[in-house]
Amino acid sequence: MEKKLTSDPYADLGVSSTKKGVHKATKSMYKGLYPGAFCQIVPMPRNLPDDIVSNYAQVIHSDGVGTKSNVAYLALKEGITDEFLYGLAQDALVMNTDDMACVGVVNDIFISNHIARNSGRVDDEALAKIIQGYNIFFQKMSDLGINLINAGGETADVGSYTTTVGIDVTAVATIKKSDIVDCSNIKPGDCIVGLASYGQATYEDKENSGIRSNGLTLAINSLLCSYYRGYPEVMDGTIDPGKLFTGEYRLEDKLEGSSLTVAEAILSPTRTYLPVIRDILADKIPVHGIIHCSGGGLTKSINFGDNLTYVKDDVWKLPPPPIFRAIQASRGIDDYHMYQTFNMGIGMEVYVPSVADAENVIRHAEKYGIKAHIIGYVDTWADKNHVRIGDCDYEK
Repeated sequence: MEKKLTSDPYADLGVSSTKKGVHKATKSMYKGLYPGAFCQIVPMPRNLPDDIVSNYAQVIHSDGVGTKSNVAYLALKEGITDEFLYGLAQDALVMNTDDMACVGVVNDIFISNHIARNSGRVDDEALAKIIQGYNIFFQKMSDLGINLINAGGETADVGSYTTTVGIDVTAVATIKKSDIVDCSNIKPGDCIVGLASYGQATYEDKENSGIRSNGLTLAINSLLCSYYRGYPEVMDGTIDPGKLFTGEYRLEDKLEGSSLTVAEAILSPTRTYLPVIRDILADKIPVHGIIHCSGGGLTKSINFGDNLTYVKDDVWKLPPPPIFRAIQASRGIDDYHMYQTFNMGIGMEVYVPSVADAENVIRHAEKYGIKAHIIGYVDTWADKNHVRIGDCDYEK
């Protein structure tokens, strides 16, 4: 893969992979009961019995699909298929549930959804398919023994500010404080186990490209060709149009090196690791931290712990799947920015104190058909956190 450092291609499209502005804006805000945890964990209501307030906490989390929904919209308008609409609900759900899994929440999660649409472009039939996607995913998780509870939601026709459709979820759960996984417990000497985001898990209906729901603005505009500039509603009007849809593919084209079409690859539903993480925690494996490789890609870990270096020299054991190689080649992106933007085929990292513990984590992943490997280790670093991936070095 290309090592030459270029300008940040994501920033060129008006998006930040590091979210430094967000971190700066929220620096003084309340960080919850466990400031070093992956998700903010807050107290129980004070009017509950003292033993519940003392022994339990709650997690309230919000996230959504982002620009991935624009690709499903394009497939719909191009007459390719409307089947991708079902998967958008899973994308919105998993971006919440799998963040929550990183602090130990793996069951009994209450879900409220919000869909904002331009009804002139996304009709009631398309809306019904999006909503039906929630029920499909709820049932799939129920079959695996995971309880997601539909707590209602809102559908808003807001064409004045939504050009296509936006899908967001708020998820709420309680957890015993004794069950919380806190990333501030990550220590030098820990093994880093990577869980693959690609392939086909036993609970997935088809092959997954591994893309998940991060970095989609860059992926879309790197892969898809200028033909789609004919849909200005999926373009950011503040960006030079010459930077948008610069790729060589149409949605129905086969993705090079893959059995998937480009549409299937971009719109692969975000894989959930809930069953895997549930089993790992139930097995009492000593987990020091879990990191969802979402915003920030494989550099996400830089935000957790103190004075640590995350050495990920063996990410090659889970090599980047075809969609990431195609994105990189299409836009000439260097390794540095690829690993900072995308999960590169590793959707989740589990931090454990020994190789034996790592092997047990791998065993739980592989029983669901998910590839997993030790991809690195944790060491000390002076003054600030650091991530090393091959020849690429990142400092907080």
